[in-house]
Formats: sequence, structure tokens, C-alpha cells
Amino acid sequence: MTGSEQLVDELNKSRCICYYPSSGTDLSNLDFFGSGRKLWAERTGEALAGAEITVSAADPDPDLFIHTDVNFYQEFAAGRDFEPDDCGMHGRFEVLDFRELQTIKDPNRISDNYEFSGKCFAYKLRLWDSPKVRTLIYCLCENEALVADILLAHKIRVPFVWSRNWNGGQTYGTWLVNVLQQLQTIKVYTDWLCVPGRRGEPRNRAVEAKYPELMVQAQVELVRNNDLHWIDQGAHGWVEEFDVRSF
Repeated sequence: MTGSEQLVDELNKSRCICYYPSSGTDLSNLDFFGSGRKLWAERTGEALAGAEITVSAADPDPDLFIHTDVNFYQEFAAGRDFEPDDCGMHGRFEVLDFRELQTIKDPNRISDNYEFSGKCFAYKLRLWDSPKVRTLIYCLCENEALVADILLAHKIRVPFVWSRNWNGGQTYGTWLVNVLQQLQTIKVYTDWLCVPGRRGEPRNRAVEAKYPELMVQAQVELVRNNDLHWIDQGAHGWVEEFDVRSF
């Protein structure tokens, strides 16, 4: 079994995936969902619990979080030695299990491939003392590589996308909106910097050249939920909730 095949097998075990491109060490999406979707001020104790967030049957609870970034090998190779305070976590955080998956060989088409490129780390986590055990898989690869070669190529459904302060590096983040319909995404949690399609539509020349399958015409738009503001905030900005609507 290759590294890609093993990763696909792991993803297919999940009921509901939340994907975070260019995540660095930030685990704010795990903090949000693990807390029962409390708003940032409630999680940090700066405000009393407000009105509960209504979760419909169409909004399942993620059991698997997959993060990608081309860097941060040392932090995640450390395994159980996570510092939750450095990762945007405000509630109790416990690593129940850690293992390294097989490496995906030379996953990057745009960025350089380093010795650690393609490594994948899998964690079993308990968050906020919840009885639910969540899985985090962290892959050291381009966002585009995971989406094109794993998620789209194997028709893996991704109900939630979480992305904050993603400047897009060499490629911008506008390409992501092109494939939300194929990923069957229902909600995107993001900030004004990385709302796909909201940055003047700069040309993603590197993506056009290396990942043409990501440059299809977008079939959806993101509609902001005006009832929920500042779901997450901190040194890297904030995220708000957007519904994915077909044209």
C-alpha cells in the first residue's frame, strides 16, 4: 500500500471531515467543534454562554480533521509533545494516540519537495473532556496536492472547510471555491483574507500550470451567516461562517 492509498483508506473511515489548508500549528477548528461550537469569547471565558448555535441534520459533527502545510515538520513529528496553548486551544486537550502514516512521495508540484515532504501524522484526541474521540491527520504537502490528488481523485466528501489568514502563498486561495461543489462542502469557516473568490480574482498561474483540474468554473457562492460573528479570533484574525450555495 502506498502513502496515498493509506491516506485515502484513513479518510474513508470518517463520517465527517473538516479540512484546514495552510494550517500551520493552528488547531482552532478542533477547539471550536470540540467545545460544542461555542463562540470564541465563551471558550476563553471572556463572555457567558450565549444563545446556542443551531445545528441542523445537514451539519454533522466532524470526527476527522485533516490539515495541510508545506512546513512544520518538527512540530508534528514530536508526536505527543503538543503544546495546546501554542495551537489555539482553550479547553482541555489530550493526545490519546499518535502514529506516523506512510509518506506520500514528492507530493508538491509547485513548492519544492524536501526530505520531510509528504509525511503524514495521525492523532487520536480528546478535546474539552468530550467523550468523543477525534482524529487529526496532518500532511506536509501543498494544499493543492491534497485536494487534487487525494480528495477529488478519490471522491472524498468534505462537509467543512476551515481557513483563516491564508494569504495563499504563491497561488492565492481563490481556487478553492472552484471545487467546493465537487467536495460537497456545506460550510466554510474563513476570514476576509481568504474568502475564495473575494480577492479580486488574481490569476493563479502556478495552479493553472500544475493543477489545471482545480481551475474549473466555480458553481457555488459563499453566503455569510449574519447571525454568527467572530467564531474564532486571535493573533491570526478571525473566522465567520459561510454557507455554500449553488448558483
